Formats: sequence, C-alpha cells, structure tokens
Amino acid sequence: MSDRIRMPRAARAEYRRLQAAPDMPPATHHGVHREQGIPVIADDGAELLTDHWWADGAGDSTLLVRTPYGRDGAAGVARFIAERGHHVVVQSCRGTFGSGGRFRPLHDEAADGQTTLRWLRVQPWATGRVHSWGGSYFGVTQWAYCDGELRPDAMGIAISARRFDDAILYPGGGFSIDTPLTWAYALGIQERPLPARLWALLRARRALIRGSLAIPPSEAVPMALGEDPDFFRDWVEHSDSGDPWWQPMHFASDPRTVPPVTLMAGWQDLFLVGQLHDHAALRDAGVPVRLVVGDWIHGAPETTVIGVREALHEFAGTLVTADVRVEVSGGGGWRDLPAWPPESRRQEQELTLAGGLVPRDATQTSGTLGYRYDPADPTPDAGGRTLNPFGAGRRDQRRRESRDDVLVFTGEPLAYPLLVMGDPSIELTLSSTNPRADVFVRVCEVDPKGRSTAITDGYLRLAPDAAAGELRRIKLPLAPLAHRFAAGSRLRVQVSSGAHPLHLRNPGTADPVRDLSRLVPSDQILALGGDTPAVLSLPAAP
Repeated sequence: MSDRIRMPRAARAEYRRLQAAPDMPPATHHGVHREQGIPVIADDGAELLTDHWWADGAGDSTLLVRTPYGRDGAAGVARFIAERGHHVVVQSCRGTFGSGGRFRPLHDEAADGQTTLRWLRVQPWATGRVHSWGGSYFGVTQWAYCDGELRPDAMGIAISARRFDDAILYPGGGFSIDTPLTWAYALGIQERPLPARLWALLRARRALIRGSLAIPPSEAVPMALGEDPDFFRDWVEHSDSGDPWWQPMHFASDPRTVPPVTLMAGWQDLFLVGQLHDHAALRDAGVPVRLVVGDWIHGAPETTVIGVREALHEFAGTLVTADVRVEVSGGGGWRDLPAWPPESRRQEQELTLAGGLVPRDATQTSGTLGYRYDPADPTPDAGGRTLNPFGAGRRDQRRRESRDDVLVFTGEPLAYPLLVMGDPSIELTLSSTNPRADVFVRVCEVDPKGRSTAITDGYLRLAPDAAAGELRRIKLPLAPLAHRFAAGSRLRVQVSSGAHPLHLRNPGTADPVRDLSRLVPSDQILALGGDTPAVLSLPAAP
C-alpha cells in the first residue's frame, strides 16, 4: 500500500509540496505498488536498474524518468503521479546506484534511452501515452531520446539544454569551471555512506573554492574532492570552442525530431540562455512548445511542481494555458505572453566618465577609464547563473564593486518603475595591453539604502586578433530577463575583465585550460563618449 512505501526525507518533503500545490488533479487511486530494481538490459549487456510504480486500477499512460541521482530521489513524484492513475518508470543511469557499466556523462544516454523506450513500449501495462519528465541531467536524458527511432509522446524538460557544452561549460568562449567542479563534487559524494557524505557537505564550500583556484585547472576536482573523474578531465581537454569531440553529444540537432515539449527555465539558472535558444529553434521549426520561466536558481522546487502539474494536465488533455508564461522578478508577478521575447522599445543609457549612467540624448565628453586585471587575484563573480549553491543567484555586489578592477556606472533614482523584458545588450570600445582578455558586464539594481543586487550579465573571451593597445568595438549580449526595477532604485553597470570561478580566470596566455600555469596581468582601457560611446540597450516593455 502507498502508506507503507518508505521514502527518503527529501522525497517525502517533495510529495508534501505536490500535495499542497494549487491546480493539481486530485488523487483517484490508492494501493500504490513499487517494483524495484527491474534489470533493463542495454545494448552492451549492462543492467539498467528500473523501478515501476503503479496503483490498483491504473490506466495505460506512463511517466518516464531517467536519473543519475538515485531512484529514491524521485519517489515523491512517482507516488504522487501513481495516485492519479498513471504508471511511473524511474531508471538509474548506467554506472549509478546499482546500474551496470560506467557513468560517462552524456555519452551513453541516446543508446540507453532507446533501450529503455523499447522495453517500455512492449510492457502490457504501457499501451498509452508516454510522457518523459525532469530537469537538469534528467532533461539531458530526454533530449537524447530525440536522436533515436523511438521517442516519448511528450516531454517536460526543466533547466536543461540540447547543447550541454555551449550552454553551461564554455559560454562566451571561456571555461565555466564553477559549475562542472560543483557537479563533479556532488556526483563524487552521492553514493558514499551517510557519515562520509555529511562530512563532505560540511567542507564543500571551502573545498570548492580551493578547487576553483587550482593550477592547472585539470586538478580542480582532485584538489577539492580527492578523486579524479575522467569526464572532468575530458571537458578540460576539449575546452576549445567548436571542438568536434562534443558533436555526438549535441542532442536533437534537428529540432523537428522533438515531440511536443514544455520547457521550464529560470532567470537565475545556468541553462537559461541555452534553453531560450532551444525554445526559439523549436518554435521556428513548428514544434508545439511551451515556455515557463521563473525567478529561480538551479534545482528550485518550483520546477518540479510545475513540471508534474503540466504532465498530469497533458495526460488528461486539459493543458490550455498560454504558450509563454514568465515571472517578472522584482515583484512583477507572473505574466502570460503570446511569444518570447515580447514586443519592446529599446531604451539606451550611456556610461559617463564621471561614473554615471544617463539617457542617451546628448553627446558625452570623450575620454578613457582604466584598471589593471591580475589573474593571480582574479575578479570574483559575486553570484550568477551557476550550480554552486554557495554562489548562485542574485547576490549583494558591494564588495565586488569596491575592487579596483571593477568599473562602476550608476544612474539617477528612477521616478517610475521600469519594466524590462527581453534581450539586453551593451556596446563598448576597449583595449588591452594583452590581446588575450575577457569582458564581463553586469547590470544591477541599487535600492534606496545602497544595496546593489545582480540582475543580469554577459561574458565574452575576446579573440586574440587585435594588437596590444588597439581599440576594438564590441557588442556584448546580456542574458535575457524580465525584471521590474522599482521606483526610487537606480540602475548600475559593472565593467570588468573577469568573474571567477563563474568563468575561469583568463591567464593572459595561449596556454590551453589543461596546461594553464602562467598568469600574466594586463591593463585595460575603456573608451567613453564622443565617437566611442558605451551604450547599454534595454528592452523596455510598453
């Protein structure tokens, strides 16, 4: 019976959240059963351990979940769905929690996904619709279905992207070491005995900081965890943009192969930019796609609630909500939109020599501002879109803004609220004594008490094709947003050459990431006003 099925504490908490969530279909079935550890045999003979949940009198529809984090972790969702008359299949990815083979992130998901779908389609109880579900790596396993002959009838993908490398490992052309280091640490401890796992969690913050500063960066995980996973070394080895090694792991390259899908993204999530690119590609290909974006960091429980609700309504044929639904951060609430990005007018603000941010309606005095970037003392990220729970999200920026290697430009208090929805950007003219340089720009909101909070940012590793000291004009896209700047608050722009470890510090040399050992400082010059204005462009909502 369902009340006798034991679930871990986290799964019980998730189950209770689902029970308390509004707009959920009521439970219709009782007497939930769970058959554990069913061996599904992969093409190479590996046993993929699988749990089947169902209730007495269940129908023929199935929710499918593949996870590297343990089948017990999905028990709350599985029980909740089973109590509403659907079968639930939860499978451990190979090499995790008893499944055979070795876990090689991304490599085996397409083949193992096809194995699982073939097995599922011949089960006598699974003759109806199959809806796959889940976020993060659960989402990766779903994108991989689209590269095979069999696919689910619908998918619910949260905080994930078709191109894992472009989305979170090498955004802007650098290496985002914080996210893979955090993930490697979490994977390395998840199957340890409880006392060892608790000890590793207690020391995680310091361990991750220590690992992020490792030289060379290929030693980051051994320094933090004491283990040396092959996949992390592979990612460091293949860190050049466009490396063909990644091509087999670019799932659903033809968006027309994707079944109807709901994408759930977060304004503060590492997959945000990649997921919105996926949404645009699917929409343009004519795939039925819904988009939900909340003001979440990675792993927020809201994505589970929304995903389960969407799956249940999809099973029932009652999914009749807007194609795009976004939460406006800054207290703007939820909005239904006909499309993303919505219609907007561009509002331009110019950075001034005096550290101001003013409407671009008059010519500003020209001149330059400079700072020294030293990779031996890397400019810290102070928050952002990362997996690291100790640094993710909208963080206070005052310590970062007090550094000599961060230029700060602040506007006047807003007379009225400013609603910004869409894709902001900034144009800059700059030079460096070293052509190997990075650019990181962050937009913040400063409240009346002076607290500066990160809202969005953008990063670019410059191509080393300019001479030392040569000015170059750059248009830098910033991450999409839907944010309400409050009346009385001020806009602020930071300009710097780093955000470590959100983006691995630029050493100032041609050394590849795996061999990075020399750290060369450089002087940066930002040209302002006259013929080289620095202009922030915001998509202001009508």
